[in-house]
Amino acid sequence: MYESVVAAGPGACILCGSSGGAIVLREPPFVGRECDCGVVYIDPMPSNVDPTHDLHVGDYYQMPARMRLDWIRKFRGPCRLLEVGAGAGHLLAMARTAGYDVAAIEPDAACARHLRELGIPVEPSLVEDSTLPAGAYDVVFHVDLLSHFPDPVRALEAMARLAAPDATVCFEVGVFGGLNHAWYPWIGRPGFPEHLWFYSEPAIRTVLARAGLEPVGIRRFGLFPSTIVSSLGKRLFGTVASESAQRGGDAGHTSGWVHAYERFQYLIRYPIGAWVPGWGPRALFVAARHAR
Repeated sequence: MYESVVAAGPGACILCGSSGGAIVLREPPFVGRECDCGVVYIDPMPSNVDPTHDLHVGDYYQMPARMRLDWIRKFRGPCRLLEVGAGAGHLLAMARTAGYDVAAIEPDAACARHLRELGIPVEPSLVEDSTLPAGAYDVVFHVDLLSHFPDPVRALEAMARLAAPDATVCFEVGVFGGLNHAWYPWIGRPGFPEHLWFYSEPAIRTVLARAGLEPVGIRRFGLFPSTIVSSLGKRLFGTVASESAQRGGDAGHTSGWVHAYERFQYLIRYPIGAWVPGWGPRALFVAARHAR
């Protein structure tokens, strides 16, 4: 499947640079190795992964958009909001209706074109290459990107540059590092090579600190029901992501059973996950600001 992916060299922890850790995940020709830092890193490290390729169907972005916007609202009301990797613009369209002045960074050409059709200003680039003015936004937001950035510290530094001094950087991230080893077989396919890193919660705090950010709020969702259902679904039916080639793809073009599956996953991931004990895999809503 990944014959065209070139290995840049052996994988290593993004925090301490160590390599050769215990293998806890496998998706040939890649493995995920565990570091004592709480990071699971891909090995070998690929050098030419398409940054616009997404493993999620559109429902993953559309269904929780209201919850994600509510998280932003806890810290900032209507203001200048930038979404990094905005996809089809589900959250930004909702935020604009709520009074936010919205903009996007989106490297995928088709998604960027769609955002312009919605009247949303968009810079078609990676956040690390952004030329938007420094300090121009009161909220910088992204969903599920920390596992994809070749250098997550550099990417967060770029977001911090775009954020005003009193701004909030809000994001969602999965916690799949630093787990009891009994959990890793249930994670199933880890989504290599698009996923480069998985983190524990302490590792996420370290990445933030190195980017000059400190958390001011975290909401946790227990994912062990979602993880088990996802693992069983992948074993029985294969990955549902194959039915949607692009991030935020129109859910109306997703087959009925995939839509139903994603609806069920949404319910057990967020409304139910908010009450699930915080052991095993988790999803975090994080809000961070410039470190004082």
